[in-house]
Amino acid sequence: MSSRNINRLFEALTPNTEKKEKMLQNILVHSRDGVKGKTGHAFSKRLRPALLVAILIVCLSTTALAGAYMGLDDVFMRFLNPVNQEQAQYLSNGAYVVDKQVNNKNGTLHIKQVLGDSNLTYILMDFIAPEGTVLDAARYRFLNYDIPTNQDYMGVEFKVLDDGDHSDNRISLVMSILTKTSIAGQNVHFQLKDLQAADPYPGIFTTVIPDAWETDFKLDFKEYSTPYNVNKSLDMFGYGAVLETISISPISISLKLESSSMDDIYEAAGSLKEIGVNQHLDNFPVTIKYQDGTTETTNLFNGLHLMENGTQLFTVKTFENVINTKEIVSIVFFDKEIPINN
Repeated sequence: MSSRNINRLFEALTPNTEKKEKMLQNILVHSRDGVKGKTGHAFSKRLRPALLVAILIVCLSTTALAGAYMGLDDVFMRFLNPVNQEQAQYLSNGAYVVDKQVNNKNGTLHIKQVLGDSNLTYILMDFIAPEGTVLDAARYRFLNYDIPTNQDYMGVEFKVLDDGDHSDNRISLVMSILTKTSIAGQNVHFQLKDLQAADPYPGIFTTVIPDAWETDFKLDFKEYSTPYNVNKSLDMFGYGAVLETISISPISISLKLESSSMDDIYEAAGSLKEIGVNQHLDNFPVTIKYQDGTTETTNLFNGLHLMENGTQLFTVKTFENVINTKEIVSIVFFDKEIPINN
């Protein structure tokens, strides 16, 4: 392989010029000088092209792997709104680039990136309608979806993101999937059907683009959740319960509770109280206390409540912004404050 061909391949593989030149120089030096084994003899010149190709294949594989986790989409980053550059990098390292497009006569679905933790998975996607179609409604969703996983229950929600242009034929959506356990690493056959639009709540959703889009991909994001065994007794509306575990990540907090009085606790909590447009009070609020003295509470319900066997409650909480996990001092739930050691 000539020096020119090696250089061309490295142009494609190594975006960092300084790093590329150093790696290329090292390979070319070795190719000229030979590589000595334990016996002190240089490899045959006939083997050098194969050696160089093998090295380049390793570089290609490493570059492709790094690229799969390299950076968050700008729209995704604005949606998550990390607290600082360190957290932005942390989230970027955990995201997985899917980059799959499904096309038909009624539009293109571009599945871009996946990010998640042990209980919440975000799938970022763009939908591009045929030319001449304007997608400018306040809310969008797909009427039907099919995402087979190993979960018995899933909560799914679609949220329209600000992509900077509200008068074109493209929208960006985040699909939120709430589950009891992680779905990271699973292969899924993903199908969405019938794009619907609606005015601001309480506007009614109607189908604007009928059709189906389906593909296969892997939910190969890095799961960033830290579990804590708590096993603390607490009082919930006058009834005893045990807070067994808490799991914390930058995008959600989940709690698992057990009580022989869970039905009574649910009845005492009452139904979710609507206080605004598509806004309900959280009957089981969680408060985060930070090192700087500030707090954050889930006054509004965003997440999942799942009761099982009449004795267990599993709940997932999301907050307005991503959680600064490294600055958490404690979690407060009803009458208990649980210290968090970072």
